[in-house]
Amino acid sequence: MRRVRRAVLLLSSVVAPFAVPFAARAQDGVGFRAAIGPDTVYVGQQASYTLTVTIPGEVRQRLRRNPVFIPPEARAMLAYELPMQKSDPTREGSETHVFRRALFPLTPGRFQINPSQLSYSLPQSPSFFSREEDRLLRSESVTLVAIEPPRSGRPGQWAGAVGRWRATTRVEGSARVGDPLVLTLRLEGTGNATLLPRPTLSIPWANVVAEDERVVLDSTPTTLGGRKEFAWLVTPREAGARQIPAMEYHYFDPVARTYTTATTAPIALRVATGDLVELPTRASAAAAELPLTLRPQLEGATRLRLPVWWAWLLLVVAAPLPWLLTAIRRRAPRAARIRSASERIEDPNETLQGGDLRSLYAAALVARTGVQLDRTTSPGALASALKREGVTDETARDAEALRDLLDRTAYAKGARGGDLRERVKAVLQRVTDEARSRTVRVLLLLFSASALLAVPSTTWAQRGSSAETLRAFTDGQTAYTGRDYARARDAFLEAARSAPRDPAAWANLGTAAWQAGDTASAVLGWQRALRLDPLAGDLRSRLERVRAPQLRGVARVWPVPPLPVAVLALVLWVVAWWLLARRARRGPLGWRVVVLLPSVLCAIAAYVIEDRLKAQDLVVIASSAPLRTLPALGADQGAVPIAGEVVRVRERRGVWLRLELDAQRAGWYPAERTYPLVRD
Repeated sequence: MRRVRRAVLLLSSVVAPFAVPFAARAQDGVGFRAAIGPDTVYVGQQASYTLTVTIPGEVRQRLRRNPVFIPPEARAMLAYELPMQKSDPTREGSETHVFRRALFPLTPGRFQINPSQLSYSLPQSPSFFSREEDRLLRSESVTLVAIEPPRSGRPGQWAGAVGRWRATTRVEGSARVGDPLVLTLRLEGTGNATLLPRPTLSIPWANVVAEDERVVLDSTPTTLGGRKEFAWLVTPREAGARQIPAMEYHYFDPVARTYTTATTAPIALRVATGDLVELPTRASAAAAELPLTLRPQLEGATRLRLPVWWAWLLLVVAAPLPWLLTAIRRRAPRAARIRSASERIEDPNETLQGGDLRSLYAAALVARTGVQLDRTTSPGALASALKREGVTDETARDAEALRDLLDRTAYAKGARGGDLRERVKAVLQRVTDEARSRTVRVLLLLFSASALLAVPSTTWAQRGSSAETLRAFTDGQTAYTGRDYARARDAFLEAARSAPRDPAAWANLGTAAWQAGDTASAVLGWQRALRLDPLAGDLRSRLERVRAPQLRGVARVWPVPPLPVAVLALVLWVVAWWLLARRARRGPLGWRVVVLLPSVLCAIAAYVIEDRLKAQDLVVIASSAPLRTLPALGADQGAVPIAGEVVRVRERRGVWLRLELDAQRAGWYPAERTYPLVRD
């Protein structure tokens, strides 16, 4: 009986540390649930992600510190924190906390939101010095489906705005010829104001230059709202009674599921006379001068990696094998050398019968050309096989006639081959002089293999230029020729997204964006094209036009493609092991292993160049805004980066990026104000 009690006590002491946390969790009664609504939204429409935490009164009294809540990371969408809701304690003392987050998908698709985590600690006993046990709760994962707004009824001027908006305009400044006015378009309503694109504005009697943008978000209600203001500098060129025309802003209403237009009232002005001095702004200068040339056609996917990597890896692994075999043979006893068939025929001291001479003749032909007499017995077969190896017609016929003569002599009774030896030697010498060497045959075999290995990559490159890509590329060229640069930019952007490895699509995107006055998109297109084609000198000259530095720092692209460096490393690797194999009989490697150093250095250089061209941690500043000391809109402001500047991302936290700029500038920046430069 005592043994049974001891066994029970021992088993309970072993199981207790594992059973207590699970039993405590089951008795805590803490609720942790996740939900999203609606689960299907349009691109740019808000989906509310809520997490409900219910804490019983008993657990709340036992808590010594606040629980730690880790929300999930929202990918491919913008996330904004909404005010947390807290209910009053019930009679039992339980509390309910509701965490809310507004999500805005940027692309259509199905998105899986990972579970959230809630961790807290409870004491094991009422004692003040009692140890605490950690609890970890996970919510269920939820799914969000984003669909594209319908194409039916879509206005041609719609640029992607989603929500419910009201539009108003105002003018600041005196109306006088040559003096700029500030025209401001204010959009206010429900939706994500940061995603609203700038509309186009054209006034016949004035010069129009786009200025800054201002965004104010309102996260107080359940649905995110706010306002966004677009400013233009309007410089009148003509005096008299003028009118700023009404502006139309098209947006998609996800609630009504229709496209709506917000229209402003026209503004009447009385422009006084003045002194007008024409200053060539970048937009007017670009329109006055000849536009930059485009690349005429798609160039196909740029091959940046070694084709058929497994074949090259096999060659790298097989390169040390000759040295290894030679080193093993150096340690093994040297066997007696066997004379070849040609040497036995040349030796005058060896007596040969008719059958022996025929056998040696067949062996010599196999050693020199690879043609076997036993497989070419039909008339003309031996001559045809020798001609395929480069032997002339006369020599091939003589070799076949000699074969037939040796057959008759070999089977004749008492026949001797002494009188035919000189003829055999002469025919073999002619075959040796005329047939292709082994080196030529090996090179032809390698060329055929490389051609076969290049077929998949060529097919893949041709497959990349789809009909959709060609259509978008052609539309961009047509719009660019008609000086509709904004439309050309959008068309080339669609082509670049369809063929992300084609440098021509990205180069034309940068050129069209530059002519349209979009510096950030121009830098994005030219940088990506240059990283696909580092030897393109025209792209470097065009990047020099940008105010932000593009040829130094993290934005610099070395004019060295990685593929030739990688091939050079492979060639040096094979040659080095070949040299080591030739000297393997002299002893261990020792200091001779340094011949491998150039190939290793070239391989490291190829990896570094490829890594810099990928630009995995680089972004382009899309619009200027001050850096923040903390990832929050209310944090202290810092330096203001330039539009089109290429910067490095050091950390990502939700919709905020921690950027590191030159001149020791660093801070947090909104992700929606950047373009990722990573190569697809």
